Amino acid sequence: MTEQPPLSQSALAIPQSVFAELAPRIEARARSGGDLVGLHIGDTYRLPPAAASFARIAAADDADLYKYSSVAGLDALREAFAARLVARGHGPKSVEAQRHVVVCCGATHALFCGARAILEAGDEVLVASPYWPLSVGVLRSAGAIPVEVPLTSWLDDEPSLDPGAVLAAARTPRTRAIYFATPNNPDGKVFSQRQLAAIAQFALAHGLWVIADEVYADYVYDGEHCSIARHDGMAARTLCAYSLSKSHGLAGARVGFLVAPEPVTQVARRIATHTVFHAPLAAQRVALAAVSGDDGWIDEARRDYRDARDATLQALDGCGARICTPAGGSYAFIDFSRVLGTRRLTDLLERCIDRGVLLAPGEGFGAPFASWARLCFTSAPRARLLEGVARLRDALCDLSR
Repeated sequence: MTEQPPLSQSALAIPQSVFAELAPRIEARARSGGDLVGLHIGDTYRLPPAAASFARIAAADDADLYKYSSVAGLDALREAFAARLVARGHGPKSVEAQRHVVVCCGATHALFCGARAILEAGDEVLVASPYWPLSVGVLRSAGAIPVEVPLTSWLDDEPSLDPGAVLAAARTPRTRAIYFATPNNPDGKVFSQRQLAAIAQFALAHGLWVIADEVYADYVYDGEHCSIARHDGMAARTLCAYSLSKSHGLAGARVGFLVAPEPVTQVARRIATHTVFHAPLAAQRVALAAVSGDDGWIDEARRDYRDARDATLQALDGCGARICTPAGGSYAFIDFSRVLGTRRLTDLLERCIDRGVLLAPGEGFGAPFASWARLCFTSAPRARLLEGVARLRDALCDLSR
């Protein structure tokens, strides 16, 4: 038998799931019939505002649902999203649906299409960490090299720190772009106008693209969301990604948007066509129903999530771990180094699974965060959330014995 040809080295460089090491323990818990509170995935327990639209579309006797549609996405959806973006003050000051908006299969796909449009193989992208784990895989899939730059946790410790200077220290002649999220996943950091201005100045000085992940823009609890695309000179070099998974609780619909300068969207649409052809028509119709409505659901969800954040932090008070209050997003990013001592985080997370709660291990969010874990406070109703936190505290007690 001849030897099998080699696999793609660039594909092998894409990180595996952050839960790979914990998978056997999770499976064992499931086999035993044990209850598991899942606080590891960034989702919501709330029924989305477009839930009724799912049922109507599924029952519709409409032959168009089963045919190909426009590869650019529904015009009405792009127009409604562009209008909503401008009305809420997110993204660039001016957004024209036909020129600046690409409908994608979630923000992950939007980020890939944008990255592939601006990056060559071997280009370096400065990735502010801690970062959303899939971001580095998306960049590697586009042929780029992510360069981790610890930033948001440091800004919490030293608010006067200049993020432009921190990024500049990591720049090389191969640096092509910067990636960051605001509000950030996993630590909920919301960049201030001053901090964004410093990043913008750095990008302009060195001719860099900026990839701004703004999927949590609607969920800021302290302060306000600001977009770097609104700073002078930045609309022409900023790619913004959005997701209805986060804003409207429609993770299963898989609809997201890339908002970028027209030269970028022209190329990004080609990439979208050659990866998914177009987002499913039924999902786009559900998305249209969601973004065409008022923001009452989002406003209620924001109040609910803020209360859930506060309840989580109160329930974890005195547990021995370090937690910076997240100003936005869906997560508490917890530093367990003081309680772990010389032990590995896996020792704690396995105890958590045995106790019936699942968190996301911090190493997937950046190399310096091997003693951290992410807890999603929007994924479960309040009683279930607090039960999960109580189980985490029990696991911490087990660890200290």
